[in-house]
Amino acid sequence: MRHVPDPDRDEWVRRLRERARLDAEELLPRPPFGVVGLAAPLLRPAVLAEAMRAGDEWETIGLAYGNWADPAGPFVSVGTAAVRLDVSGLDARAELLRVIDRERNRIATHAWIDEDEPPGPPEYRREGLRIGERRASALVCQHGNVWAARLEEGGVTVTVASRSVGPGSVRLGPVHDLGPFLRERGEMLGLLAERYRQQPPPVLEPADGVAAYRALAEAELDSHTRLLAALSSGREPRHRAGEGATMHALWQRAVREQARISGISSRQADEVVTLVVNHLTHLQDQAAWFTAEPALRAAAVDETLRYAVLGEDVASKSAQQAWARYWGRRTYPGTHQPGASLPAELMADQPLTSAWLEAWSAWARTRG
Repeated sequence: MRHVPDPDRDEWVRRLRERARLDAEELLPRPPFGVVGLAAPLLRPAVLAEAMRAGDEWETIGLAYGNWADPAGPFVSVGTAAVRLDVSGLDARAELLRVIDRERNRIATHAWIDEDEPPGPPEYRREGLRIGERRASALVCQHGNVWAARLEEGGVTVTVASRSVGPGSVRLGPVHDLGPFLRERGEMLGLLAERYRQQPPPVLEPADGVAAYRALAEAELDSHTRLLAALSSGREPRHRAGEGATMHALWQRAVREQARISGISSRQADEVVTLVVNHLTHLQDQAAWFTAEPALRAAAVDETLRYAVLGEDVASKSAQQAWARYWGRRTYPGTHQPGASLPAELMADQPLTSAWLEAWSAWARTRG
C-alpha cells in the first residue's frame, strides 16, 4: 500500500464538483437502470452520493437523504446495484456491517464526531420493507443506533442504511430523474466545503527534526494497524474525526523539517517522506518481528528515521539501501525504451522485496 499525504480540502471539493458535472452529463436525462430511492419520510437535501461503474457500464447509484453533517439524523441512504448480490447468507451479513461502518465514517468525516463501537454484537433479522404499496423481505442488520438492510427488487439489489428513522417508517420507490439529486449534490458540496474551512487547524505537539518525523511515522503506523485489523475481521476501516487534517499537518511538518535539515526543495523532501512512511508501513505488513517484538520495532523506526533525516551510518544501512532500490524501481521505473519489455524485476518485485526483507532479517538477528 502506497501512502501519500491527503490533498488540500479545496482541491478535493473542486475535483468532486468536476466529477459531479461529468456524472451529470453521462447519467442524464435518465438513469441507466431502475434506480430505487426514498419515497417516505420526506428528507432534505436529497443528493447523489455515489455513482460507480465497471468499464463503460454504470453499476451502482447511491442516493442520500438528510444533512450529511448532522450526527443526530434523520438520515437515510439508498444504494441500487445493477447486479444481483447475496441477500441472505454470511457474505450479506458481513457487507451490511460494513455499510454501518461506512455510515459511522460519514459522521467522523462530516460531523467531526467519533462514534464508539456499540456494545454487544450486531443483530440480524428478516423484515418487510415497504416498496410502493407492498412489502419486500429484507435482511436487516441493527448495530447500535444505525441499521442497514438489503433486498432484491426488479432485478437489482437495494441497500438501505439509516439513523433516527426506523425500518417501519421507510418507504422506497422508483427514481426516474437524477437531475434534482445532482443539483442538490452541488449545494451539499458547497456547504461541506464551508464547514471544512470553518474547522480550526489541528493542534500538534511541538516537534522538530527527527521528532517531527517520528510523530508522523507513529501516526501512520497506528492508522495502518487499525486498517489491517479491520480488513482481517472483515470490517470497513473506521476513520477518526479530523484524522485526515491531522495527518496532513503532520506530513507537511515532516516535509518542512526534511527540507530544512537537508537543504533540498519541498518537492524532494516530500519524496523522501513518502519513501520513509512507505518503508515503515511495508515493514509492518511483511516483517513479522516488526509487530511481534516492540523493542525491534522501536529500533527499526529509530534507525530508519536517523538514516533518512540525518544521514547517519546506522546498523540497518544495507536494509535502508535495499529499500531505496526497491522503492525507486517501483516509483520511477527507469528509462526503458517505449514498446520494450519491462525488466523482470519490475514486472515482479519479488527479487528486490526478498533482498530488502533478508537485509532486515539479518539485522534483526544481530539484535536478538
